[in-house]
Amino acid sequence: MASVSNQQLLSPLEKPPQAFSLTVRKILGKVEAAEIRVPDFQRPLRWKASDVVKLFDSVLKGYPIGSLLFWKKDAPADESFRIGNARHPVPKKDGAWFIVDGQQRTTALAAALLDLDHRGDNRWIVRYDPIEMQFLSGEPSGDEKGRHVPLRTLGDLKRLGRWLRDCELDVAMQTQVEDVQQRILDFEVPAYLMDTDDPEGLKGAFARLNSTGVRMRPDEVFQALLGTRAHTAGKLDLQRLQESCDLDGFGQPPRPEVLKAVLAMSGLDPSRRLEDLGEKAVSHLVGEFDATEALQATVAFLQTPSDSDDSGAGIPSYGFIPYPIAFVLLARWFYLFPETDKLTRRELSKWLWRGVVTGVHQRAAVSKMRLQSRSIVEDDFEGSLKRLLDSVNEPLHVDWTLQPFFSRNAASRVELLTLLALEPSDRRGKVSWKALVSDGERVAREIFRSKAWEGLELESKQAARTAANRALLDARHTGLSSEFKTWSFEHDRAALESHLIDKISFEHLIRNDVAQFLIHRGNRVRTAVSKFLSVKAGIGEPRLRPVDTYLDHADSPESD
Repeated sequence: MASVSNQQLLSPLEKPPQAFSLTVRKILGKVEAAEIRVPDFQRPLRWKASDVVKLFDSVLKGYPIGSLLFWKKDAPADESFRIGNARHPVPKKDGAWFIVDGQQRTTALAAALLDLDHRGDNRWIVRYDPIEMQFLSGEPSGDEKGRHVPLRTLGDLKRLGRWLRDCELDVAMQTQVEDVQQRILDFEVPAYLMDTDDPEGLKGAFARLNSTGVRMRPDEVFQALLGTRAHTAGKLDLQRLQESCDLDGFGQPPRPEVLKAVLAMSGLDPSRRLEDLGEKAVSHLVGEFDATEALQATVAFLQTPSDSDDSGAGIPSYGFIPYPIAFVLLARWFYLFPETDKLTRRELSKWLWRGVVTGVHQRAAVSKMRLQSRSIVEDDFEGSLKRLLDSVNEPLHVDWTLQPFFSRNAASRVELLTLLALEPSDRRGKVSWKALVSDGERVAREIFRSKAWEGLELESKQAARTAANRALLDARHTGLSSEFKTWSFEHDRAALESHLIDKISFEHLIRNDVAQFLIHRGNRVRTAVSKFLSVKAGIGEPRLRPVDTYLDHADSPESD
């Protein structure tokens, strides 16, 4: 199978960078003139409003804010420069400075001090309170408007002059504001400029800088090193791999999970950072085409219902996977064994669900993830399957307990999948899971709102926070308890039963007996989840071997 080219991850620089200092005033001028740009290997902006406020507090107090590192190269006119959440026009520029280190700081300075439209992104909106002598996040409001100075006003002498003419500050306070402006604009920041034609050496410096101190996420370093290579042979773009997974509504897995899958497919430790694995690791990385094929096979397996002809795990969307580790390990399996037969797919489904029941697939179980990844060995199909199944063991039974429902919680996702397997319906027919996913986080919505149960006994309030009080109906239905009350048990029995609302539950609902409804339906949900997991995990079923092993045995001389 193809792999990326064999070359060093961290290439050396041809010559050391030039050292100098920049005032904030000069940084602003260069940004406005489009002489400072952001290269495509930079990570997304991650600073919060509090980080921006702290930066300006440090500047005013004269604290060092670290150095900046730039790369000098010509920039074509079609490259865009985003300052905060504002777009800045970028004409062709010879000798532009591309930010290698210091993107968050440079952006914060320019976004807050320049007069820009951030389209509702208030992280970059800062004001100065001269009375308390502190920076605050957000626009001045009410009585603050004449006393708190927006930082975009401090970024320009003329803007500040106009603001001071209409402000409510006395002369002493106005003088203080002018002094603050000068201290900010004259603040000097150490800087380095690299003048090189070798982008690989540059990206090596970038990755090394961000592998120490406050480190970038592993996927960000990976994307910087390999996701932006100019030559196709060595390119492995995590974003494209994410997008390739979005088949039939599956959604895009988070980039850190895609990176783990890439490392697992490559036979590397999925819990490690690429730069920590050594420079030779790049030669073992899976190629982008093969990675895409394996990821799409993984998605197809996850989405395929367990009882279908092809046999799969029956998880339609990434957001429903209880433990993402399963996605990573399955990617390695389908990379090494793309032609997996139906019996083996059934065993893989049991492996996935047994790992959920026993907790082996928990995110915290990093050592077990490494062990399972190493157990999937190239050219050892039967042995790999046996080792995977041995790693999770077969649970003897499932005794489910309802816990507070949170859509990102693994147990809640199991409950959601249980409710989904019942094929929930409304009075017009089956509810589409895609319609539920399009509603965002509220896939399983509350039947009774908090005002209906907040005055109940503690046990009932606890039950109201669980799946006993959740149903799968899309956003067309508002106020689920009121919605269900309009149904008739005689005519809508099948639809009600698809939400685990039997006749007794329905009678409690009609009488508005919230406590009894939650107790009765909660018992039904617990029973349904236990049965769902027992079937999915194949408890009590014999272990099946791959089809080829039976055929091989039948063809052997000993079988005659």
